[in-house]
Amino acid sequence: MNIAICDDEHSSLEYVAGKVKSVGMDCEVVSFSDFADLLEKIKDGAKFDAVLMDIEFHGEQKGIDFAAELYNHSPKTRIIFVTGYSERYSQQIFLKNSNLYGLISKPLDSAILHKNLEKIKDDMILEENRKLLLTFNGIVIGIDPDDIIYIESRAHTATVHSSDGGHLCYERINDLAKRLPGCFVSTHKSFLVNMDKIRRIDRERVILEKNMEVPISKARLNGLRERYFSYIGSNI
Repeated sequence: MNIAICDDEHSSLEYVAGKVKSVGMDCEVVSFSDFADLLEKIKDGAKFDAVLMDIEFHGEQKGIDFAAELYNHSPKTRIIFVTGYSERYSQQIFLKNSNLYGLISKPLDSAILHKNLEKIKDDMILEENRKLLLTFNGIVIGIDPDDIIYIESRAHTATVHSSDGGHLCYERINDLAKRLPGCFVSTHKSFLVNMDKIRRIDRERVILEKNMEVPISKARLNGLRERYFSYIGSNI
Protein backbone atom coordinates (compact mmCIF):
# COMPACT_ATOMS: atom_id res chain seq x y z
CA MET A 1 0.00 0.00 0.00
CA ASN A 2 1.39 3.42 -0.99
CA ILE A 3 0.66 6.11 1.60
CA ALA A 4 1.41 9.83 1.55
CA ILE A 5 1.45 11.97 4.68
CA CYS A 6 0.84 15.70 4.33
CA ASP A 7 1.42 18.07 7.26
CA ASP A 8 3.12 21.45 7.51
CA GLU A 9 4.91 20.52 10.75
CA HIS A 10 8.02 18.38 10.43
CA SER A 11 7.61 16.84 13.88
CA SER A 12 4.05 15.81 13.06
CA LEU A 13 5.17 14.25 9.77
CA GLU A 14 7.71 12.11 11.60
CA TYR A 15 5.18 11.21 14.28
CA VAL A 16 2.45 10.09 11.86
CA ALA A 17 4.93 8.25 9.61
CA GLY A 18 6.29 6.41 12.63
CA LYS A 19 2.80 5.42 13.73
CA VAL A 20 1.92 4.10 10.26
CA LYS A 21 5.09 2.02 10.12
CA SER A 22 4.50 0.68 13.63
CA VAL A 23 1.08 -0.89 12.93
CA GLY A 24 2.72 -3.77 11.10
CA MET A 25 1.21 -3.40 7.64
CA ASP A 26 3.12 -3.55 4.37
CA CYS A 27 3.25 0.15 3.48
CA GLU A 28 5.45 2.51 1.53
CA VAL A 29 5.29 5.92 3.22
CA VAL A 30 6.22 9.27 1.63
CA SER A 31 5.98 12.56 3.54
CA PHE A 32 5.11 16.03 2.21
CA SER A 33 5.22 19.28 4.16
CA ASP A 34 3.53 21.19 1.33
CA PHE A 35 0.35 20.13 -0.47
CA ALA A 36 1.61 21.64 -3.73
CA ASP A 37 4.53 19.19 -3.72
CA LEU A 38 2.16 16.26 -3.16
CA LEU A 39 -0.13 17.40 -5.97
CA GLU A 40 2.80 17.90 -8.34
CA LYS A 41 4.02 14.39 -7.59
CA ILE A 42 0.57 12.99 -8.45
CA LYS A 43 0.43 15.02 -11.67
CA ASP A 44 3.78 13.48 -12.58
CA GLY A 45 2.24 10.03 -12.32
CA ALA A 46 2.72 8.99 -8.69
CA LYS A 47 -0.17 6.93 -7.32
CA PHE A 48 -1.08 6.88 -3.64
CA ASP A 49 -3.69 4.55 -2.21
CA ALA A 50 -4.24 6.86 0.75
CA VAL A 51 -3.23 10.28 2.04
CA LEU A 52 -3.13 11.00 5.76
CA MET A 53 -3.61 14.75 5.89
CA ASP A 54 -3.74 17.40 8.56
CA ILE A 55 -6.64 19.87 8.40
CA GLU A 56 -4.85 23.00 9.62
CA PHE A 57 -1.96 24.32 7.56
CA HIS A 58 -0.12 27.39 8.85
CA GLY A 59 -2.98 28.09 11.24
CA GLU A 60 -5.67 28.01 8.54
CA GLN A 61 -8.32 25.44 7.66
CA LYS A 62 -6.87 24.33 4.32
CA GLY A 63 -6.80 20.55 4.51
CA ILE A 64 -10.47 20.21 3.51
CA ASP A 65 -9.86 22.37 0.43
CA PHE A 66 -6.71 20.39 -0.37
CA ALA A 67 -8.64 17.13 -0.15
CA ALA A 68 -11.23 18.45 -2.62
CA GLU A 69 -8.51 19.54 -5.04
CA LEU A 70 -6.80 16.17 -4.71
CA TYR A 71 -10.10 14.48 -5.55
CA ASN A 72 -10.21 16.36 -8.87
CA HIS A 73 -6.81 14.97 -9.87
CA SER A 74 -6.85 11.55 -8.18
CA PRO A 75 -10.43 10.59 -7.21
CA LYS A 76 -9.48 7.08 -6.08
CA THR A 77 -6.93 8.27 -3.54
CA ARG A 78 -8.49 7.86 -0.11
CA ILE A 79 -8.24 10.64 2.45
CA ILE A 80 -7.84 10.17 6.18
CA PHE A 81 -7.79 13.42 8.11
CA VAL A 82 -5.41 13.40 11.06
CA THR A 83 -6.02 16.34 13.39
CA GLY A 84 -5.82 17.53 16.94
CA TYR A 85 -9.13 19.36 16.45
CA SER A 86 -11.50 16.57 15.42
CA GLU A 87 -14.53 18.04 17.24
CA ARG A 88 -14.02 21.41 15.59
CA TYR A 89 -14.03 19.96 12.08
CA SER A 90 -16.16 16.81 12.38
CA GLN A 91 -19.07 18.38 10.45
CA GLN A 92 -17.10 20.54 8.03
CA ILE A 93 -15.14 17.66 6.47
CA PHE A 94 -18.24 16.51 4.56
CA LEU A 95 -18.99 19.86 2.90
CA LYS A 96 -16.68 19.36 -0.10
CA ASN A 97 -16.22 16.43 -2.46
CA SER A 98 -13.38 14.13 -1.49
CA ASN A 99 -12.76 10.42 -1.19
CA LEU A 100 -12.97 10.63 2.59
CA TYR A 101 -12.27 7.42 4.47
CA GLY A 102 -11.69 8.51 8.03
CA LEU A 103 -11.00 11.11 10.69
CA ILE A 104 -8.42 10.25 13.35
CA SER A 105 -7.63 12.40 16.38
CA LYS A 106 -4.13 13.20 17.60
CA PRO A 107 -2.49 11.66 19.52
CA LEU A 108 -3.07 8.69 17.25
CA ASP A 109 -4.61 5.53 18.60
CA SER A 110 -2.65 2.70 16.93
CA ALA A 111 -5.66 0.38 16.95
CA ILE A 112 -7.89 2.95 15.22
CA LEU A 113 -5.18 3.72 12.68
CA HIS A 114 -4.74 0.02 11.96
CA LYS A 115 -8.50 -0.44 11.43
CA ASN A 116 -8.59 2.46 8.98
CA LEU A 117 -5.68 1.07 6.98
CA GLU A 118 -7.20 -2.43 7.05
CA LYS A 119 -10.42 -1.00 5.66
CA ILE A 120 -8.49 0.56 2.79
CA LYS A 121 -6.60 -2.67 2.15
CA ASP A 122 -9.85 -4.68 2.04
CA ASP A 123 -11.40 -2.22 -0.41
CA MET A 124 -8.31 -2.39 -2.61
CA ILE A 125 -8.66 -6.18 -2.77
CA LEU A 126 -12.33 -5.85 -3.76
CA GLU A 127 -11.41 -3.36 -6.48
CA GLU A 128 -8.70 -5.67 -7.79
CA ASN A 129 -11.15 -8.57 -7.97
CA ARG A 130 -13.69 -6.59 -9.98
CA LYS A 131 -11.20 -5.50 -12.63
CA LEU A 132 -11.79 -6.48 -16.24
CA LEU A 133 -8.87 -8.69 -17.33
CA LEU A 134 -7.69 -8.15 -20.91
CA THR A 135 -5.19 -10.26 -22.88
CA PHE A 136 -3.16 -9.08 -25.86
CA ASN A 137 0.07 -10.60 -27.21
CA GLY A 138 0.42 -12.76 -24.11
CA ILE A 139 0.18 -9.80 -21.72
CA VAL A 140 -2.67 -9.60 -19.22
CA ILE A 141 -3.77 -6.29 -17.71
CA GLY A 142 -6.62 -5.41 -15.36
CA ILE A 143 -8.81 -2.33 -15.83
CA ASP A 144 -11.33 -1.00 -13.35
CA PRO A 145 -14.71 -0.82 -15.15
CA ASP A 146 -15.24 2.63 -13.62
CA ASP A 147 -12.26 3.88 -15.66
CA ILE A 148 -13.61 2.61 -18.98
CA ILE A 149 -15.18 5.26 -21.22
CA TYR A 150 -16.17 3.07 -24.16
CA ILE A 151 -15.22 -0.11 -26.01
CA GLU A 152 -14.89 -0.43 -29.78
CA SER A 153 -14.80 -3.68 -31.74
CA ARG A 154 -12.88 -4.07 -34.99
CA ALA A 155 -12.19 -7.29 -36.85
CA HIS A 156 -10.91 -9.82 -34.31
CA THR A 157 -9.93 -7.34 -31.59
CA ALA A 158 -11.57 -4.86 -29.27
CA THR A 159 -10.13 -1.59 -27.98
CA VAL A 160 -11.02 -0.60 -24.43
CA HIS A 161 -10.76 3.17 -24.14
CA SER A 162 -10.12 4.18 -20.55
CA SER A 163 -9.04 7.32 -18.72
CA ASP A 164 -5.39 6.40 -19.33
CA GLY A 165 -5.60 5.44 -23.01
CA GLY A 166 -6.62 2.57 -25.30
CA HIS A 167 -6.03 -1.12 -24.56
CA LEU A 168 -6.25 -3.80 -27.23
CA CYS A 169 -7.52 -7.29 -26.47
CA TYR A 170 -8.47 -10.49 -28.29
CA GLU A 171 -12.13 -10.73 -27.32
CA ARG A 172 -15.56 -10.26 -28.84
CA ILE A 173 -17.45 -7.19 -27.68
CA ASN A 174 -20.48 -9.33 -26.74
CA ASP A 175 -18.29 -11.43 -24.44
CA LEU A 176 -16.85 -8.29 -22.83
CA ALA A 177 -20.38 -6.99 -22.24
CA LYS A 178 -21.20 -10.10 -20.18
CA ARG A 179 -18.29 -9.35 -17.83
CA LEU A 180 -19.15 -5.68 -17.30
CA PRO A 181 -21.57 -4.04 -14.82
CA GLY A 182 -25.00 -2.73 -15.77
CA CYS A 183 -23.80 0.81 -16.49
CA PHE A 184 -22.60 -0.30 -19.95
CA VAL A 185 -24.92 -0.02 -22.92
CA SER A 186 -24.60 -0.78 -26.63
CA THR A 187 -24.98 2.23 -28.95
CA HIS A 188 -24.03 0.29 -32.05
CA LYS A 189 -23.11 -3.31 -32.84
CA SER A 190 -19.44 -2.33 -32.53
CA PHE A 191 -19.61 0.00 -29.52
CA LEU A 192 -20.24 -0.28 -25.78
CA VAL A 193 -20.48 2.88 -23.69
CA ASN A 194 -20.18 3.51 -19.98
CA MET A 195 -23.30 5.54 -19.15
CA ASP A 196 -21.45 7.28 -16.30
CA LYS A 197 -19.24 8.90 -18.97
CA ILE A 198 -22.05 10.19 -21.20
CA ARG A 199 -22.27 13.97 -21.51
CA ARG A 200 -24.86 14.29 -24.29
CA ILE A 201 -26.91 12.08 -26.61
CA ASP A 202 -27.54 13.41 -30.11
CA ARG A 203 -29.48 11.72 -32.90
CA GLU A 204 -26.44 10.07 -34.46
CA ARG A 205 -23.75 10.14 -31.79
CA VAL A 206 -23.01 10.07 -28.08
CA ILE A 207 -20.67 12.69 -26.62
CA LEU A 208 -18.53 11.31 -23.81
CA GLU A 209 -16.05 12.77 -21.36
CA LYS A 210 -12.72 13.97 -22.83
CA ASN A 211 -14.81 15.03 -25.89
CA MET A 212 -14.87 11.47 -27.21
CA GLU A 213 -17.66 10.51 -29.60
CA VAL A 214 -19.24 7.20 -30.62
CA PRO A 215 -21.96 6.54 -33.21
CA ILE A 216 -25.54 5.53 -32.48
CA SER A 217 -27.37 3.22 -34.86
CA LYS A 218 -30.94 4.28 -35.68
CA ALA A 219 -32.28 1.00 -34.35
CA ARG A 220 -30.72 1.63 -30.92
CA LEU A 221 -31.43 5.37 -30.45
CA ASN A 222 -34.81 5.20 -28.64
CA GLY A 223 -33.79 2.25 -26.49
CA LEU A 224 -30.51 3.98 -25.57
CA ARG A 225 -32.29 7.15 -24.46
CA GLU A 226 -34.81 5.21 -22.37
CA ARG A 227 -32.16 3.12 -20.70
CA TYR A 228 -29.90 6.12 -20.06
CA PHE A 229 -32.61 8.27 -18.47
CA SER A 230 -33.77 5.32 -16.39
CA TYR A 231 -30.18 4.74 -15.23
CA ILE A 232 -29.66 8.41 -14.36
CA GLY A 233 -32.97 8.54 -12.51
CA SER A 234 -32.13 5.50 -10.41
CA ASN A 235 -28.87 7.11 -9.31
CA ILE A 236 -30.28 10.46 -8.22
